[in-house]
Amino acid sequence: MLQDQTGRLLYIGDSSTLSILQLIRIVVENTAGSEIGSPFIHDPKRHRIMENIIEFPPDAKIPTQLPDRETANVLIESFFTNTCGVIEVLDKALFLESVETCYQDPPSASNRDLCHLFLVLALGLLLAAPAPGSREEEIIIGQRSKKPDRGELYFRSAKSMCDPGSGFEDADFWSIQALAMMTLYMLTISKRNTAYAYLGMAVRSAYALGLHREETMRDVIFTPDQMRVRRNLWKTLFILDRFLAAILGRPTAISEEDCSCKIFPGEHAEHNSANGNGFDDFHISSLDSCVETSRIIGVTLKVFTTRKISTAKVQEIIDMSRDWDEVERTYLYRRQSIDGGLNHSAFGIASLHVNLMSLHSLILVTRQLFVMHNWLLVEQRSGIKKSPPIGPSQMARYSQACVVASYRTIKLVKAAYDGGYLPRRNPFIIYFMFAASLVILLNQFSSLYKTRDYESTMADSIEIMKYCSEIDPQAERVLDIILRFSRVVTNWTRDHTYHDAPELSNDLSYLRTKKTATGGLLHADQVQQVPAAPSFREIELSRAPSLSDPGLLTPPAVSKMPLLDTVATQPSSAMVSDSGVHGASPSQTSMYPITVNGSRPSVSATSSVEGSEPPSINIEFQFDNLWTSVINHLPPVSTVAPGINTLASQFPPPVMSTPTEPFGGCSFPVPDITDRRH
Repeated sequence: MLQDQTGRLLYIGDSSTLSILQLIRIVVENTAGSEIGSPFIHDPKRHRIMENIIEFPPDAKIPTQLPDRETANVLIESFFTNTCGVIEVLDKALFLESVETCYQDPPSASNRDLCHLFLVLALGLLLAAPAPGSREEEIIIGQRSKKPDRGELYFRSAKSMCDPGSGFEDADFWSIQALAMMTLYMLTISKRNTAYAYLGMAVRSAYALGLHREETMRDVIFTPDQMRVRRNLWKTLFILDRFLAAILGRPTAISEEDCSCKIFPGEHAEHNSANGNGFDDFHISSLDSCVETSRIIGVTLKVFTTRKISTAKVQEIIDMSRDWDEVERTYLYRRQSIDGGLNHSAFGIASLHVNLMSLHSLILVTRQLFVMHNWLLVEQRSGIKKSPPIGPSQMARYSQACVVASYRTIKLVKAAYDGGYLPRRNPFIIYFMFAASLVILLNQFSSLYKTRDYESTMADSIEIMKYCSEIDPQAERVLDIILRFSRVVTNWTRDHTYHDAPELSNDLSYLRTKKTATGGLLHADQVQQVPAAPSFREIELSRAPSLSDPGLLTPPAVSKMPLLDTVATQPSSAMVSDSGVHGASPSQTSMYPITVNGSRPSVSATSSVEGSEPPSINIEFQFDNLWTSVINHLPPVSTVAPGINTLASQFPPPVMSTPTEPFGGCSFPVPDITDRRH
């Protein structure tokens, strides 16, 4: 529960990165103590959710006049460029015709056309990433420097022309288009709860008009172009729905079971391209890819609703997904293959949206196991629990994948940044970078996997976030969190290193399972491997198998039986011990020898593992057990760090009056907790 600027307590669910952030703070305090981790653990804004407040003069003239035509053209092109591949709301050709009418004969322009135009202008201004020194940059800077805020002025003008929210009971197709753009606008200005409400209205209106049913797509009712626009709008709503549900940890508005509209790749035979040229084909295929990834995110969110996760379920979801190695290998080459006359920025943004969403789907499905993996190592290294190794550690399989996907996320955004087309205020990119940066920092803090790319990657992340924070308050808040955490990581790892940590591999091929001739499943490492993508370190890493196995730390490096073939014969409930936290069989008694490294206990890198469970075991735990284990099973003070403070309350009582500093210092009292179980 986090407070907004009005004092409301808002629910943030398990899938949200903000929820993971709370868990990470607890892990850091339990590991390093309050003295070292204080800037990050006791962040004065940690109990608040960033919901932007727009300062707008009450006497501003609304609706405002349209900007000059050159400015409008720049903002319109910015809108279509920076929403490419993820948002397809308008038919560009028809929209440009309506723009001509609005400028040539304003009295004949409909309020609906003006509403759409003002929304496009508002979003185009917010998302714009003009080339340095260009005429476009001069226009954008001029627009952003004007008072009152031009983006908000255009948005309020759109609502005044024809507010789709006030006429909700009579919502038509145009109003669903407007609501979708309003959702994106609210996401962009960091008003996520309002975006969630707008999207709910859009989806309900779309249900009323039958956009969710394929049987409404009849050529006796709609032209092929109209059917394409209807289907693309439904795809956009689907993507926004899954994205908002994931970032807020709340229920989805669209139920696939109630829908028959053919929006997934391969479901519709007709070519969904407007003009048939290469870029339009890529544009539509990018939208389809985002829809498919959103479908996988939706399956993952169903796991979060049950509040428990297993390695078998993770593998099942991963097998639905695309090849992440292929994503990284083809990203840059696709941009270079486009004809010089096409919009390179739009192509790059479309590729970026597709690949970042795909990588985040992998992070989302593996992140809980990654956090659990970190906590198990805290328990082992501190000696508070003599946990048996989970070897060859299925948890490490997915934990490593989460870290690899996070490094790739930063790498892709850096490529767009270097290419000069990265927008400073894109809610998708900011969120994906935030999630990836936290994983990278926690991995480094815990010495889970070693990599030489940590310093350069985090330097890139901070540089990009500083670039975005110049005009984006959400990026500014994310930057503050990352800087606080990175300083704690630097201070802690200076004196606490774990030499047993294995090297981070850049190969994700081991995640795959393939069908055998008899219909069974094989993991990808049981078949001949294709060459892996180049390492971030740009050197060949030798990962020769060793007779010793550090268990929890190491993903399987030998042939394994498939997870899914053995789940039915090995019920997960029989595998779960210690309130479902460890995922190890109760009959196992083998442990790691504990050696001291600095002032902290450490797992010996050469410890011999005996009696470990079969590699095909299904590890399952409940989210509630993760929270209670982290909070209630605190390391003994003497084994963690001298002078460690008691864990502070994570959920303080609500502030009854309106806060005087919405995003400033925290005024919550810290109670003296004597019994953490309550």
